[in-house]
Amino acid sequence: MSTLEIRNLKVSVTTEQGDKEILKGVDLTIKSGETHAIMGPNGSGKSTLAYSIAGHPKYQITGGSVTLDGVDVLEMSVDERAKAGLFLAMQYPVEVPGVS
Repeated sequence: MSTLEIRNLKVSVTTEQGDKEILKGVDLTIKSGETHAIMGPNGSGKSTLAYSIAGHPKYQITGGSVTLDGVDVLEMSVDERAKAGLFLAMQYPVEVPGVS
């Protein structure tokens, strides 16, 4: 049974005005078989959370931890994260003729 644990996650992005903290201490535990809905208004950090876990280079993890079954996700390469099932899929993927 897999468990993704996020503890006190803090994430920043660099803007023209300097670094801006987007996530300010997120805690979340997701176990195998559970479904969680991350909801909130535009700009509240939903995508930042997902991109940060997936390893997008635009986002700097400034604090906290993310583990998958006790393994430090933040030390994994993007490829290792994807192989572990931590990736983003396009919401509206481009249709390719002949592929269903």
